[in-house]
Amino acid sequence: MIKDRPFPLTLACLGLILSGTYYLLTSFSYLQLPETQAAMQKIAVPYDLQLVMMYLNQIVMIICAIYMFEEANWARWVYLGWGFVNIDYRLYIQTDWHHSVIVVASYLVVALILVVPSSNEYFSSTIHYIDD
Repeated sequence: MIKDRPFPLTLACLGLILSGTYYLLTSFSYLQLPETQAAMQKIAVPYDLQLVMMYLNQIVMIICAIYMFEEANWARWVYLGWGFVNIDYRLYIQTDWHHSVIVVASYLVVALILVVPSSNEYFSSTIHYIDD
């Protein structure tokens, strides 16, 4: 028996896994670019802390999405909390705020999907099975 997972939640989790993996893999090449290194040096936050936050964000996003597939309610709340902290951090370090618009918008869409009633039911301890 499989618990009925809402389709928007499935799409959101797949999107988090795919985008997190993509950014994790491509960040290695982007960090080698002189333009990227120069931009990161201009920010008041130490370079090492920027790297830690960047990689930690991707890892938390991927792990939470995987566990949300397994109905882990804690993963939903960790993602929502960490995402909020990450948005605050990104807005603090950005020199041009319009670069963060897509990140903020995508976080808000996923956050909305995670708190709608169908997702609340999915993450609840009460099991509602798909009727065969």
